[in-house]
Amino acid sequence: MCVMYFGHEKIKGLEDTRIKDFWQWTYSDLLISKNRDDVGLFLVANALDLTRMPRINWGKIDLRYRKKKIAVRTSGYIQSWKQKKPKRISFDISPKKGIDAKKEDSMTFRNRDAEIYIFCVLVEKDVKKIDILNLEQWNFYIVRASTLDEYYPNNKKLSIRPLKQLAGPLKQDRIKANLDILIDLELTEKMVL
Repeated sequence: MCVMYFGHEKIKGLEDTRIKDFWQWTYSDLLISKNRDDVGLFLVANALDLTRMPRINWGKIDLRYRKKKIAVRTSGYIQSWKQKKPKRISFDISPKKGIDAKKEDSMTFRNRDAEIYIFCVLVEKDVKKIDILNLEQWNFYIVRASTLDEYYPNNKKLSIRPLKQLAGPLKQDRIKANLDILIDLELTEKMVL
């Protein structure tokens, strides 16, 4: 059962405590990797008009859009702890094998579960200027899994330089239009074959 909470709901047994109190306590530090990942996922889901319903944890993929399985990967240069220099940007793109593969009876077949990857980069490098809630500080890159399979078939990680060779940066308000073009192009290519 999937329920969407709005924040005003009380936590039974805690008289003056509401679900928004939990959210505030849990997610206040948005620069922690896990929370930044959730913000990146939300920004992509928001761009695709997928936030009107509760988030569904699909397991191996993050979102479904126009019957496509989408993986969202997030990274940033700044962490919530003190750093001597900006962190290196890196994304997990590792193909899975065994029971995670498309053919469950194969222990050697490797594949990527998603058909499309959207990489989210919090680009600000100055800790004094970082504002995770400022969309101007985010860039997004859309890459087909087939492109990753072609250029990086066995890679577990993808850094920012090779990513920029595969796709150009987009702002959040351009994700949907560019993803629609990519999906429509793919459908056209299949019809031609």
